[in-house]
Amino acid sequence: MGGGRWIRWPELLLGVGTATLGLIGTRIVIPGIPRETWAGVFAVLAGLALVGVRRWPWPVLLFTSAVLIVADAVTVSGADTAQFAAAVALGYVAYRSGWPGTAVGYVLLLTATLVNVIDPGNTEVLRGGVGVLRVVMLAGIAAAPVAFGRYLSGVRQAAAAAEERAREAEERRAAEARMVRLTERTAIARDLHDIVAHHVAAIALRAGAARYAVQHTGRPEEAVLALGELRDTAGQVLDELRDLLEVLRDPDAVEPAESQVEPEQVIRDAARRVREAGLAVQVRMPEALHRVPLVVGTTAARVVQEALTNSLKHAGPGTIVSVDVEVAGSALLVEVLDSGPARPRTRLPASGHGLRGMRERVGLLGGTLVAGGTDGGGWRVRVRLPIRENE
Repeated sequence: MGGGRWIRWPELLLGVGTATLGLIGTRIVIPGIPRETWAGVFAVLAGLALVGVRRWPWPVLLFTSAVLIVADAVTVSGADTAQFAAAVALGYVAYRSGWPGTAVGYVLLLTATLVNVIDPGNTEVLRGGVGVLRVVMLAGIAAAPVAFGRYLSGVRQAAAAAEERAREAEERRAAEARMVRLTERTAIARDLHDIVAHHVAAIALRAGAARYAVQHTGRPEEAVLALGELRDTAGQVLDELRDLLEVLRDPDAVEPAESQVEPEQVIRDAARRVREAGLAVQVRMPEALHRVPLVVGTTAARVVQEALTNSLKHAGPGTIVSVDVEVAGSALLVEVLDSGPARPRTRLPASGHGLRGMRERVGLLGGTLVAGGTDGGGWRVRVRLPIRENE
């Protein structure tokens, strides 16, 4: 009943209808009660006041209560419409106000009602149990609009609370959906980094090897071999990027990437590619690796792939790299150690996301990652991934 236009058609209909019926009531000839001009005036005033009861319930209650008292003092039958209008106004006050304001409005209406119904000059009415019973009945009648208004207020508050809960639930669902999308994008970003960084590093080194062979060795067959490997690597990265884009277009039409890879094969392929690029790679994997939960094995394979890529980028050809994967009790241990650059070289630019991506992958499974330089100028990455039976 709040906000919007100042006057709406329900209140307009209520006010005009009450004024009309009140005026008609004062014009009906009742034996012993003369028709009075002022009675009709009071009825019209009290009825028309209800037009603004939605927007101004308190002023309307005060006005109709005043009209009720004045009409009772001036006329014989002009207070009935004002009594009804004041009760309606009290219902709106109870609907719009709290209990303190409602109590004040109730006392105001009850006082005006007692003045209207009980004649102060007739002391016989106020004596004994009859007078008390009449006051109690009037108090109950005056409480009716309070009960109705408070009931509607409770319904409104319950509806508002339900709407707030629904809004909060919708916000939670939207936040969860955003979190799921963020998690998916993070996973895709990690995969994209793995694909691009690993293959592009190999491409850059092979292109450099081909140029060196042409310019300095005078052996074109080495350049042809390097260019062929470069072409194969570029084709492979295009295939993997194409698969990733297919997942982005329709995630439901493609099986999850984690179920499409075999950790052992990922490690072997990564070692083969960096070996072809000039690194001496030694890999040691347990036969029990295939019995490790797939998500754990895949995470270990991605870590090995990223660590080999970093060795290829920062240490370069001639570097000796060892990859050790071991199942130790309830954990999978991974160590990638390189010997450092065999000779001074120009470093490829670092993205800054490789090590952070590895930490994120390992952290999602509750594992730990330690990375740092060695005394001999190399680099070591150690990872511990817990193995849980329910994975």
